[in-house]
Amino acid sequence: MKVLRKCIVLFCCIALCSGMAGCGSAERKENNSGTYKLTVMTTLFPYYDFVRAVVGEEKEVHVELLMSPGQDSHSFEPTPSDIVKMDEADVFIYNGGSIENWVEEVMDSLENKSQIRMRMMDYVEVLEEDHENLNEIYGAGHNHEMEEGHDHEEEEENGYEEGEKHGDEEEEEHGEVDEHIWTSPAYAMRLVQRICDTLCEVMPEKENIFRKNAKDYVNQIKKVDKQFINIVNHSQKKEIIFADKFPLKYFAQEYGLNYYAAFLGCSGDTEPSAKTVAFLIDKIKERGINGVFYLELSSQAMADVICDDTDVKKYQFHSCHNITQEQFDSGVTYVDLMWENAEALAEVFNETEK
Repeated sequence: MKVLRKCIVLFCCIALCSGMAGCGSAERKENNSGTYKLTVMTTLFPYYDFVRAVVGEEKEVHVELLMSPGQDSHSFEPTPSDIVKMDEADVFIYNGGSIENWVEEVMDSLENKSQIRMRMMDYVEVLEEDHENLNEIYGAGHNHEMEEGHDHEEEEENGYEEGEKHGDEEEEEHGEVDEHIWTSPAYAMRLVQRICDTLCEVMPEKENIFRKNAKDYVNQIKKVDKQFINIVNHSQKKEIIFADKFPLKYFAQEYGLNYYAAFLGCSGDTEPSAKTVAFLIDKIKERGINGVFYLELSSQAMADVICDDTDVKKYQFHSCHNITQEQFDSGVTYVDLMWENAEALAEVFNETEK
């Protein structure tokens, strides 16, 4: 797969170089009406939504999502036209990590040297994947009490610089890391602020508007964050079962949840072994859990098998890496998806209390 990806990227880069000869750098451009327009492109939906929230109704900023709705970020491959769009962006925001190795290769070939680039994994402390637990078909327990999680008020006081490490250094020190940093609402608040700071630097004349919009959106995230805390604190059960990949380690650690799942977050596997299915079924019966989760844009087949054997219900849980075309067209936000997650979690935990 990596070899195929490199070949595709190389082809795209060649196409870009041959097709863009004579094009200038993509600085703030003047549109037909004579006003300036800033183009911000993101690779993943959460960052698209964060930018959209910060920009608000400002027509001078165009926000674009590189990955089409409905696509899986783990298998995304850029086309030559995608790379042309990347080169035209004034600000390019991406996650980083192994699922976006292609980004670094493509960026080296871009002609737009004035482009501002944000690698979001650089702004938070990343966590290692749980390879040590594979012997138990990947079960991992995080027995943190709620008060040992993120202190949001302290984060606001100290700023979001505290504890940050450059993503590349983090990966070198610890090996493979979980890249789904946005699944933690605490991290999401921090990333919204980072995006706001960058846009304020690029368009200082809009700073007051951007900062107000960012504050409003952070407050929305805080509300759903408090709801998650309330749900977990009022449940005796602290365990979740995923009949799917598990790209939610940051979420689980944030709220002190234990979790069991079929695959790691960035696993390329899609077909679980009979042993894996049996393991999860046994955990559900052993722990008295009456709900199993599956991810958006993925198969529900494994969840169905588990539900048939255990008589539990299945619930969709959004990792938020991408959304459907229908959701995109309707303007669904990261906060909307997190509220849906809160509802699903509350139902599962309420069921376990019966």
